[in-house]
Amino acid sequence: VVGPVNEQYAEAPGGQRQVQYFDKSRMEITNPGGDANSIWYVTNGLLVTEMVTGQLQTGNNQFQARGPAMVNVAGDADQVGGVTYALIASVRSTSAFPVGSSNTAVLTSTGVTSLPQLAQYGVTGAHYVPETNHTVASPFWSFMNQQGVVYQSGGFTNDQLFQNPFYATGYPIAEAYWANVKVGGVYRDVLIQCFERRCLTYTPGNPPGWDVEAGNVGQHYFAWRYGQ
Repeated sequence: VVGPVNEQYAEAPGGQRQVQYFDKSRMEITNPGGDANSIWYVTNGLLVTEMVTGQLQTGNNQFQARGPAMVNVAGDADQVGGVTYALIASVRSTSAFPVGSSNTAVLTSTGVTSLPQLAQYGVTGAHYVPETNHTVASPFWSFMNQQGVVYQSGGFTNDQLFQNPFYATGYPIAEAYWANVKVGGVYRDVLIQCFERRCLTYTPGNPPGWDVEAGNVGQHYFAWRYGQ
């Protein structure tokens, strides 16, 4: 965790807004005079979009060109030839995978291939998002729509954990791809999909509750922006 700190943002009072960095996000208050009860009073930055496009956002319509982040999206930071945000940028314009189709697409530094044996994991295209022309993969769509015990109206009940499935992640900015990722020094098959605010991973064989995880985009963005 880093902060809270002030960062440049044109539309914030005095051109500065308060932010705080976490491993997996950056939280922001752009309009401190707004409705503190609104779910949008504190926002999560579009960190993945900035790292993939290489455009650091300093206002609603203001950007600084930095170049896409050469940082591994998932796995060990020292992996050579891993899936970086810059590599995700190279497949942003790929057409949406059809809903219901088996996902065996593998992303490497040399391009996209297909490994039929990956069909054993049962991953399919689950939900098409017209806003960005991409399809959310089935493990991630299930994760984004999961239910559990929540507190509302003065009591506990079983309901959706997220008011909107895209509230925390934003829309997908690329398709989901498999990659051979080094995690704790061991290479494993990992499915990766990047959204505007988060990159999600699916690792078959991980214990329930840990098979889908959110990447450390807060750490990655801080390193990209500040060189630390």
